[in-house]
Amino acid sequence: MRYEEFKSEVYKVLKERDEPLTWNEIKAASSLLRQKAPYHVYVRKLQGDIGLVRIKKSGKRLWALREWFESGRFEEFLPERMSMILLDANAENAIVIGEDWELRRIYPVSGELSVWDVLEVEIEEFFPKDDKRPESMRVKSIKVTGRVEEDRKRLRIMERVAESGEFLHRDALGGKTLGVIKPRFRCFHFYDGRCEFYCDQSVCVGHDFKVLSDVQLVGERVYFLLEADENERDWAIRAVLSLSDPRQLKLPLRERKSEAAARPLGVEKPQVGASRHGG
Repeated sequence: MRYEEFKSEVYKVLKERDEPLTWNEIKAASSLLRQKAPYHVYVRKLQGDIGLVRIKKSGKRLWALREWFESGRFEEFLPERMSMILLDANAENAIVIGEDWELRRIYPVSGELSVWDVLEVEIEEFFPKDDKRPESMRVKSIKVTGRVEEDRKRLRIMERVAESGEFLHRDALGGKTLGVIKPRFRCFHFYDGRCEFYCDQSVCVGHDFKVLSDVQLVGERVYFLLEADENERDWAIRAVLSLSDPRQLKLPLRERKSEAAARPLGVEKPQVGASRHGG
């Protein structure tokens, strides 16, 4: 099923039933939806396109519409506290991964926070009136309760939240303002506060985005945390996370020397260095 058909059908069922539903309930109420599980790329696009909200209640994952909550309905379904993992923070807000594996923007922030901190967040406004971006959330307090230390766990987290670069090829932002993508391996280059890179789409002829923070590449698994610049109607790279894969085999020093000796003169092996330039 094409995305536009999927979007229309999900929105129609939710409006007709007029209450939060599980995916199986949505599917049972539709003559068109047949897939066992919805395509995750479609689900993430619905967040901006129809105001989809997915929440947990009594062990169930419910689909709802933001407009319901903004009108004061179903407030009992909204959590008062959430556990989150920090990806980036500045003086204005922090970008985190919520319990539902969705990216969220929380504010205000205070205290010392570091990437990969595990946070317990007390929520003040799930849908703040002063920030209509779908991922934004006003909080009362933020408490550091732990930290994700192992690269293996960090990699699993990033692979789970990374998404297809398809949304970068849309004509409009469509309400979505946060995203995590994995650029094609080594197909990126940082220069003068910007980055040229290729996403995973076969039609991609390259992107050129502003970079909003310092970049230090420490591993070959690179992920871009993107944030929409709604004034410019374009995306920017808010943060770059790079990790080493502990499962990746490393060549012994002797084999590296042999490999270098066998390489023709003038041909350099591409490397990702700890600088603002990678390729």
